[in-house]
Amino acid sequence: MPELPEVEVVRRSLASLVGGRLAGVSGHPIRLRRPLDPDSWCEQLAEARLEEVGRRGKYLLLSFGAHTAVLHLGMSGRLLLGAPGFPEPAHTHLRFHFDDGRELRFVDPRRFGMGELVPAEELGRWPWLASLGEDALQGDVRGALDRVLPRSRSTVWSGLLNQKVLAGVGNIYANEALHRAGIRPLRNARGISRPARTQLADAVKAVLAEAVEQGGTTLADGGFVDGSSQGGYFAVRLRVYAKGGTPCIQCGEKITRLQKHGRPVFFCPRCQR
Repeated sequence: MPELPEVEVVRRSLASLVGGRLAGVSGHPIRLRRPLDPDSWCEQLAEARLEEVGRRGKYLLLSFGAHTAVLHLGMSGRLLLGAPGFPEPAHTHLRFHFDDGRELRFVDPRRFGMGELVPAEELGRWPWLASLGEDALQGDVRGALDRVLPRSRSTVWSGLLNQKVLAGVGNIYANEALHRAGIRPLRNARGISRPARTQLADAVKAVLAEAVEQGGTTLADGGFVDGSSQGGYFAVRLRVYAKGGTPCIQCGEKITRLQKHGRPVFFCPRCQR
């Protein structure tokens, strides 16, 4: 699943669209995470100008004045930008046609993504965004962990994945940040000392910033690309994620892989305590 760095990379790759006016929106009605009705989008966004491409956690926010298109890439979603007639992948559900001829296409093979058109005045109250915690890249990560972890009954790994605590952290970067902070993922969150929470908050910020700088993480399946169909390079810097059985880069101990709630968890049994 694209996480905060990947969504931020996509956001930046769409910056050239800002100021462009829509010539239309097309697609076909389909149920993703929520029903998508392109005809309604076309009517409400007629000749609207794209004022900003923003992000909140893992959500992309395309602001068209009176309405904001809120997009979530889900497990396999992509936003691809190109000239008219560029090859259209299967499972293209939505197309934004700009008056300079370019098209922005929302592609989602597994249909776990979402596209919702929200009136601008309701955006701050829209439940999917209003429930999010601190933005893990730009927000007060230390404060969020200090408020939540001491009262939590879950593992510190689960706490990082809770979008109501930190918006944008997913499994890849939770594993990576915990390794950098020297904390085992399945430790009880209440047992993490304040100095350790500070170290973890700094690790979260650092790993997310580095991943953005490297264009995100494109794994061996080639799943993630930005708006120009370019993959990211942070996979070569991963320390533990998808490294089960390989030597830890810090101490040489083999990385352990566990399964928790259907997700893989990776850690070094020597470096992380």
